[in-house]
Amino acid sequence: MAINPKAVAIDPKAPAKDVARGARLLVDVESGRRRQLYVLAQGLFLGPRDGFPAEPNTGSLVQVNANGTFTVVLEPLDRPTSLDFIGNTAYVVNLVGEIWKIENVGTPPFGVPK
Repeated sequence: MAINPKAVAIDPKAPAKDVARGARLLVDVESGRRRQLYVLAQGLFLGPRDGFPAEPNTGSLVQVNANGTFTVVLEPLDRPTSLDFIGNTAYVVNLVGEIWKIENVGTPPFGVPK
């Protein structure tokens, strides 16, 4: 069976629409500044069945591009599970409960060039 993770937009008044695909084991989707969409990918999954965590240090925070692809913001992350934004700062929680603060996540015009 082929695994094809994707981010999907759901609107009660319209059919579901694919937004982006290409990252591995997607676990959270959030809007950053100016509604820029970000996805937290837990990483490479090699478990024997669904529900196992990804391999350590294979996760990433990715930004959704207008053409349906992802741009990596930060990797590797160790089995991230949750994502939230305050302003232009992302907060990521991993499998063991650590909280990581990732500042200046947005790209221009929503963040400072890196």
